[in-house]
Amino acid sequence: MATIPLHPPPANFTAAHALLGRLYLEHRAFLRRLLLGQAIPSGDVDDLVQDVFLTAWRRLECLVMPEQARPWLLVIGLNHARNHRKLARCEREVLVGLSEDLPEQEEAESVGLFVQAAYGMFRLKRFLLKIGPRIRAVVVPYLEGRSIREIAEALGIKTKTAYARLHLAREHLKTLALA
Repeated sequence: MATIPLHPPPANFTAAHALLGRLYLEHRAFLRRLLLGQAIPSGDVDDLVQDVFLTAWRRLECLVMPEQARPWLLVIGLNHARNHRKLARCEREVLVGLSEDLPEQEEAESVGLFVQAAYGMFRLKRFLLKIGPRIRAVVVPYLEGRSIREIAEALGIKTKTAYARLHLAREHLKTLALA
């Protein structure tokens, strides 16, 4: 059984550090629930909790009695939640499928998809020209959806040979992707 060495606290570790650590352990779950109840997205809650404790650290001298920490952290948490919601209002998010009032955006997206498809076809054509005809004879039917067994029978080769040629094509494709 391995023992964990205990290190003494650093020389600059003060009572304020200990107080903040205790506040964090005691009130972190409370602040998470509070922020989730304030309609903060769950992905942002942990970041906001950290912001609350950072503000608490900066204003630790304002805390008169540690017993009053919960209401104090509550106010800081509510202020951070309000500020987060204000900033979130400025961000514009358009959900796909719900943007019928923006036809120009749909048109731009369809043009973008067309350009991506055309570029993909160009790259595929270039790839097929670079590989040898024996490998190409396996890759093209495979891309069309035929099984390896069907391809091997049509070409008069063993199934393992068809698999090997397909593997070579994949390796060649990897080297092209890295270049």
